[in-house]
Amino acid sequence: MRNLKRGIIFFTLAILIPGFAFAADTWIIYYTRSGNNKTIAEHIKTKMPAAHMVEIKSNDDRSGIMGFVSSMLDQWLDRDAAITVEDIKPAADDTIIMCAPIWLQQLSSPPRTFIKQGKLKGMKMYMFITFGGKLNEEKQKLMETWVRDQGINLQGVYGSAVGGKTPEDIKKLIDEYLQKAGLLAAGVQ
Repeated sequence: MRNLKRGIIFFTLAILIPGFAFAADTWIIYYTRSGNNKTIAEHIKTKMPAAHMVEIKSNDDRSGIMGFVSSMLDQWLDRDAAITVEDIKPAADDTIIMCAPIWLQQLSSPPRTFIKQGKLKGMKMYMFITFGGKLNEEKQKLMETWVRDQGINLQGVYGSAVGGKTPEDIKKLIDEYLQKAGLLAAGVQ
């Protein structure tokens, strides 16, 4: 009887432990210049506490009017940004949630540079994008195509004009997007 109990326990652990050891993780990767995308990433983290949160940091000072001008020049000239990101190694079955601003109708240069580095190739990714005005539908499709051309399995893009919205308005919208994307477990609010 004792050996049978040990056998059952061993068998159960042999089945369960690999499932836990290799469970897929979620990575929330964000870039922010004004703070909006940090707010979004932090809000998503409250809904997914086990997720890893990683900031893409620009090595250039992008604050104030000169930072704005520098950022727009990067966009116009399609320049890669000098960035710093912690060395992450997501597993092939992990999920990436990218929170990033749109500048001049395209993905801002810091997250665009990060994507070009290839660390997300083959990954399943959802994008939560913000913009000041209105994003042209054709430009959004071009961005989606570009992301897929980088070898990323883009699952969905959820965008919001943030001008004139309070942080609470933005959080409510993000909750709707998370539900729509199927990223929240039932009952998580």
